[in-house]
Amino acid sequence: MIKLIRDRIPEIAAGRGQQLSIRTAQPGELLPLLRAKVQEEADEVATATPEQLLEELADVVEAAHALAAAAGHSLDDLEAVRSLKASARGGFTLGLVLDTRPDTEAHVSPA
Repeated sequence: MIKLIRDRIPEIAAGRGQQLSIRTAQPGELLPLLRAKVQEEADEVATATPEQLLEELADVVEAAHALAAAAGHSLDDLEAVRSLKASARGGFTLGLVLDTRPDTEAHVSPA
């Protein structure tokens, strides 16, 4: 198995007497590894307990920041796109659910 780990994990492991087999990602493999890390962390958010949720969300944000940077985008770029999308399409604060199951009655909520 190969996966991207946080920068200080080898140091932390060494402090516990563990030796890890690590290497630096090659330029062509960094973006796929970061994409996989974002997915891994998102999966952990999906199964987190309420007590674990904030920590797991922080991991998603950290991985997303690293992926954006590796792809040549700044955090300001990321925030600008997030803000633009929120302005144009809204956020997720209203809890709206699209339900296309055939056995449900369609209704339109007031805006």
